[in-house]
Amino acid sequence: MDSSQTDLQQIGLVGRMLRVFYAPGEAFEALSRGHSKADWLVPAVLVALVTVVTTHQVMPIAMKAGTAAMQEQLGEMPAEQREMMEKMQSVSQTAGLISAPIMTFVALFISGALLLLLARMLGGEATYGQMLPVFAYGSLIGVVKSLVITPLMVSKQSVMVQTGLGLLMSDELLQTFFGRFVSMLELFTVWQAAVTAIGLSIVAGVSMGKAFTGIFALLLIVVAIAAALAGLSSAFGG
Repeated sequence: MDSSQTDLQQIGLVGRMLRVFYAPGEAFEALSRGHSKADWLVPAVLVALVTVVTTHQVMPIAMKAGTAAMQEQLGEMPAEQREMMEKMQSVSQTAGLISAPIMTFVALFISGALLLLLARMLGGEATYGQMLPVFAYGSLIGVVKSLVITPLMVSKQSVMVQTGLGLLMSDELLQTFFGRFVSMLELFTVWQAAVTAIGLSIVAGVSMGKAFTGIFALLLIVVAIAAALAGLSSAFGG
């Protein structure tokens, strides 16, 4: 065993998590030599905590925008119905705070299964226990995204903050399926996908080209579904 392999084995959990941002290859090489539940649990807990804080800061802004859009309707409602709508908004905000960390783990477990399936389809060898930390490490990019865009949302009092090609699009174009699709393929999403592809390649033992092709094909499908659902939500006043 050469010194480089020894150094990789000596990289601890915190070291691997930090390397995701500047040397993801080293992080996943170390992960491929040994992992534990902490490799997916600790990053997931960190992401969940950041998600709760972000939701607490951003949800009132989103609900304020929704309330402004409904003011005309609320004004025509009887006082009892208006009060009921306001209570429902309060309940929705609480439910959002509770569901945010739960959905973090739901996404982790589903994505781990999808990565395992993708690894098998690409001819790699991996276990579910290996794919969970691959996704969890990649999701740390979302922490950086939250730290960047949440202050911008708070300062602008708007959830419409673009970090990709959406910056170049008009508000009208962003309301179309194409606009939503392109705007969702923003900097941090692509970065996270690239990191996950590197992890899939190294841990599952598939070529880098196949890993990137598979991950980005999966990403395009997920973004297309998200853009379609966002359109339906908008059509029904969401």
